[in-house]
Amino acid sequence: MKRFARLALLFLLAAPAAAFAAALPVKVMVLTAFPPELAPWLKHMEHPQQIKVAGAYAPVWCDPRGVCVTETGEGQINAATSVAAILASPQLQLGHALFLRAGIAGGPPWGDDTLGGAYWADWVVSWDLGHHLTAQSHGQAEPLFLPLGDDHPALGTHAFHLNPALVKLAYGVTRDVKLADDRAARDNRKLYPTQTGRTPNVAIGATITGDDFWSGVQLSRVAQTIMNHYTHGEAHYATTAMEDTGDADALARRGLLAHYLSLRTISDFDQPPAGQTAAAMLLSHNYPGGHIAFENAYRVGAAFVAYDLAHSRAVAKAMTADSVAAVSYPLNAAQAMGH
Repeated sequence: MKRFARLALLFLLAAPAAAFAAALPVKVMVLTAFPPELAPWLKHMEHPQQIKVAGAYAPVWCDPRGVCVTETGEGQINAATSVAAILASPQLQLGHALFLRAGIAGGPPWGDDTLGGAYWADWVVSWDLGHHLTAQSHGQAEPLFLPLGDDHPALGTHAFHLNPALVKLAYGVTRDVKLADDRAARDNRKLYPTQTGRTPNVAIGATITGDDFWSGVQLSRVAQTIMNHYTHGEAHYATTAMEDTGDADALARRGLLAHYLSLRTISDFDQPPAGQTAAAMLLSHNYPGGHIAFENAYRVGAAFVAYDLAHSRAVAKAMTADSVAAVSYPLNAAQAMGH
């Protein structure tokens, strides 16, 4: 017995201290996709601690207040795997954390959208899950999109209705945040008749998520068609991005979807102005609202983070007041066979 006791003591002395450190309680986990989205959060952080998480795309930085930020990488797969890795990390205590995706997006020039505008998502919907068709086959017109039919299994990943109480609270807290605007955005708005007199504001609107950099008037209409189908007409298409369904699915599998907010700011329109082709617009790599979109994502996101830190009980109440039925994992055998 003495020999085993000595071996156990040697093991404890030799093991890294970090292995026995208590998990860091996280109040807010901010998710960004790439460096320009991450930069303002790190710039305003005081005394950030870097935590390397196995399997995550990038380190997590946390400040003494319990506010953390990370870069997940772009796209649904990067987002899902990074969030899953962070949730599995023994270094972070995330059971009561607010998860905030703060990033830029595209958006249509119609509706209430405009460059620099900020939108809290009430739904995040997959662009990819369905059938995308060519405009014509053998000279016959084709629908550009057909949804998954009843013969497909209930995937559970095509649409996520986000916590209405939390979305409503986030909008109410931030609706009067002063948003940045600039000449590049104002000049680009002049190219679209529907944008006359528009200035950035905070609103609620759904985001459609896909890894396809699509553009054009017809595909913009397809985005709303997809929204209408998968949300039963409840959602208004406001932004198009690349990570949100990945976030939502990873969180749903841990029972934390009710803790999730998606904030998107518009950097560019999803279609060209009159007289320009979609291909030419994409190949120009021009994001006329980019500068203000990065700034406004931080301004609005930081405003709600500050509210959370000052009114944690109100945010916790909203996170537990979710009225949306939870996504059930895993699928049972009947669901997997499409019955």
